[in-house]
Amino acid sequence: MKHRTIALICASGALAMGQVATAAPRPDAKLWNGTWQLNPEKSKFSSAEYTTKKDVRTYTVTGNRLTMHSDLINGAGQAIKWGYSATLNGKWFRATGNPNADQVALTLISPRELRSETRLKGKPSAKATVSVSADGKEITVKRSLATPKGDTDDTMIYERTK
Repeated sequence: MKHRTIALICASGALAMGQVATAAPRPDAKLWNGTWQLNPEKSKFSSAEYTTKKDVRTYTVTGNRLTMHSDLINGAGQAIKWGYSATLNGKWFRATGNPNADQVALTLISPRELRSETRLKGKPSAKATVSVSADGKEITVKRSLATPKGDTDDTMIYERTK
């Protein structure tokens, strides 16, 4: 009887550990949720043509879904409002309002970091790594846009406003 009890306890423990090990990370909503404004002085753009002059974003996390709305002015002075709502599972979702992207795929790397890919008419248009600081005061977007002149290498720093 003792051997059965010990075997059952060991099997239960192994099963529980397996469930913990396979639990998917979730984004830290307390850090992500809010309004963020681009700080152009802290940001670096590899091309004036693809500079963002102004950008205010809101991020909202609900469960494993992230919603982003952006109100920006690009380097040419064009106002663009775009956004998406996507689960963080690497699958493609619709993006609206962005002349360079009609789909987005998000993959959660950790509770504070995600990978973003966009495409336009089925062709890759950008890749980015987006991370929120541990104190929740900054978001860093490291992006690469696919342009006719080659890929860009940009780092954009956003500061929390709300």
